[in-house]
Amino acid sequence: MEYISRPCIEKVLLQRNLRVSKNYITGTLYTYPTSFLFKCDDTDTTSKGLQSIPGGEVEVPHCQIDSIERLNLTSSGTPLYIRCKTFLVLKFIFRKEPDANDFEKTLNRLSRPVSIEEIAVLNYRPNSLHCLASQSSGWHIFDINIEYARFGVPNSDWVYSPLNETYSLCPTYPSWLFVPKEATTEIVKGSAKFRSQSRLPALSYLYELTGAAICRCSQPCVGITKNRSEFDEKMVTCIRMANKKGRYNKIYIVDTRPKVNAIANRAGGKGYEDVKNYSDGLYVNFAIQNIHVMRESLSRLRNTVETAISPSAHLSGVEDSGWLTHGRIVLETAKFISHAIAVEGYSVLIHCSDGWDRTSQTSSLSQIILDPYYRTLNGFQILVEKEWLAFGHKFVDRCSLLHRNPDEISPIFLQFLDCIYQLMNQFPTQFEFNENYLVELYDMLTSGKFGTFLGNNEKDRKRQKLAERCFSIWGYFWENINEFKNPYYDPMSEMTGGDNSHILKPSTEDRDMLLWTRMYCRYDICSEAKSALDIDVEMANELKSSSKAI
Repeated sequence: MEYISRPCIEKVLLQRNLRVSKNYITGTLYTYPTSFLFKCDDTDTTSKGLQSIPGGEVEVPHCQIDSIERLNLTSSGTPLYIRCKTFLVLKFIFRKEPDANDFEKTLNRLSRPVSIEEIAVLNYRPNSLHCLASQSSGWHIFDINIEYARFGVPNSDWVYSPLNETYSLCPTYPSWLFVPKEATTEIVKGSAKFRSQSRLPALSYLYELTGAAICRCSQPCVGITKNRSEFDEKMVTCIRMANKKGRYNKIYIVDTRPKVNAIANRAGGKGYEDVKNYSDGLYVNFAIQNIHVMRESLSRLRNTVETAISPSAHLSGVEDSGWLTHGRIVLETAKFISHAIAVEGYSVLIHCSDGWDRTSQTSSLSQIILDPYYRTLNGFQILVEKEWLAFGHKFVDRCSLLHRNPDEISPIFLQFLDCIYQLMNQFPTQFEFNENYLVELYDMLTSGKFGTFLGNNEKDRKRQKLAERCFSIWGYFWENINEFKNPYYDPMSEMTGGDNSHILKPSTEDRDMLLWTRMYCRYDICSEAKSALDIDVEMANELKSSSKAI
């Protein structure tokens, strides 16, 4: 490729233990169009922590590079500090500064593609040892008719709407939509006009036992003048009235944002619902912070994992990052929604600002809590296809798959996977997949090898014809399915009888939120740090045990 000026650079030093100076491995750097490879010299294969690099090699897809930083010149040479989205950190030292300049320039260009033609996805051909699937395998696992029929839709209360088949109603929504039968074309279109990004209320899930529905949308365009829309108000009423089994027939409007954020959005012509205008509506706020706060929180967590040299520094750094607290609030919101659906029998309308971040998190998590099917391998993939891909989570922007506005980057999907990890820890027999599945899903998402998550919405992916040009991540997983199965899976083990015995009842106490070390600390090979981490875990468990005893 034209951007690679030096495809091979020899005698490069790799510092693997960032807490100990002069802990180097010598090797050769190879740069390819889709990745770079560091291969250790034979003389170093038994020293300096090489056991942390399987086969004496480390390969990094360019798409997984998060940042490249040039450090101050040292007596050993010119250092480059590379942080990856997978939490791998590499510090290379080049004996010759021109070598460092060439490598830095090359990576800066290759790690910032501006179109899918510049990333690995179109050139990727799976190794036969890892994936025997055909190119088309996995692209058609999600069938809207089959999935909605599974929970009884369409029916006498919910129907298919053809209004978005050409994406003219809402470009970031799927072409298929299910809406209340009583919602006329005029109501549906009027509601879309009153919602940010035209993301009108649409059905995500129906809980047949109570008739309550999970619907999702974006914030209303209320503004400081307190605008109203009779069509939007009627739309919410239609959702509420579609629940014929409800004892009291109310509806929760769950705004996942802090109240102060919801109020502030009114200055920009958006805002939140005045329940006085929504018949039998109950408005509830949850303080899930925005994408910028989550990005900063993860950054602080990374700094702690990379630099903390004592158990106390590690513990305080994790706590100060706020990462576990943010995850707890996301889970708390999903727990509230599932309780409203299954126990109170109220339908729930979820939104955040534009309805593609916090809404995707809480809608999908509440469905996992409610429905054992979504805890299976196939069901989880269907859930991701429905709630994240079809309903328009901006994977390209949030995961920085293409080089765009850095302010749009945020670990929203990673935080969702973290919440799944928390549930798996509390309910180890209730998930068909294991922890490795979650880690591999995140790694493959960020690798640029698969087309599944390219595009910010369904319309984008269809326009780029990704299903015809790329491999699907789901095909890869099904070819390697045995690696990702939970051997302790027993969905009946925690059922106590009764209609709601299949529902998870997670704890959202601070003490029950665990740091996901398999994700965030997996590349920390420093023996001192690993000892500190072991002590941290032991101390944390002792603290939790003592607090529960009290």
